[in-house]
Amino acid sequence: MNQTEELTAIRGRVDIGNSVRNLSFQNVKAVCNFDEFSGNILFNQVLKATFLYLTQKPLKKSIKRNVSRILLYFNEINTISLSAVKWDVFVFNRNNAHYDTLLYFCRLICEDAISNQNKGSKNFRTIEGKLLPLLFEKFVFAFYKKHLPYSVSSQQQIRWKAESSEMLPKMNADTVISSDVVKLIIDTKFYSKTLQTNRFSDNQTVISNNLYQIFAYVKNEAAWIQDKSVGGMLLYPQIDEPLKRVYTIDGNSFFVQTVNLNQDFNAIKQELFDICSDAVSKVEFNYSSTNALKFN
Repeated sequence: MNQTEELTAIRGRVDIGNSVRNLSFQNVKAVCNFDEFSGNILFNQVLKATFLYLTQKPLKKSIKRNVSRILLYFNEINTISLSAVKWDVFVFNRNNAHYDTLLYFCRLICEDAISNQNKGSKNFRTIEGKLLPLLFEKFVFAFYKKHLPYSVSSQQQIRWKAESSEMLPKMNADTVISSDVVKLIIDTKFYSKTLQTNRFSDNQTVISNNLYQIFAYVKNEAAWIQDKSVGGMLLYPQIDEPLKRVYTIDGNSFFVQTVNLNQDFNAIKQELFDICSDAVSKVEFNYSSTNALKFN
């Protein structure tokens, strides 16, 4: 919020014109324009509205107690209605990126609230078809970003190895994990079924479009990189049976994995660690073996 005041200490930008007109300099003062930072912004208003909605739900007492404690920090934040939130107006940058994942969870809760009020199925399809995949993608990235000792990036653009990229679609990887010798590209998928079934038989295979996509990511990235081995992973939430497959295709390692989200978070955490550790080790071994063959 921009403010203008006559101050004894310089703050922000000095308004020379008004300072001269008000004879401020003679009184050892200056008229200054400055930004007064306030917590009462739309991001925090949405958080408060979400917490208030949660207090009305049949949650565990311990969770409700924690939510009530958090709300104490929002006393000076205006209360808004979740149904009035326009999610498309949010723009994230370096200064507010920490709100990104939080607001996706808020949106999920908000969609649930609106669906309960309308008693319809349209909003639930929105949650399943669009929002939950985004939440899963951002959760995986945020988890690895926080816990891994490697460089972890999100939505990294992969360049086509082509003479011209005109009219070619952009390739943006969900999560990219980079060590000194390994680059692992993870593409998260969120479907009701992890595998596809052949319509002429009962054989199940990896979903074609998903495999073609991660193959394009890996091969194009590998074409630009000489000092690292590039691998790709399709990561799904576990629906029925766990899935763990490793393929070596044209010299690169490809992983098809599931993670069981229907368990205690410590177990989810360990499973995500194991998935990444195993993949990085295999891609690194691939890199070492390839270099050994070159020297021999």
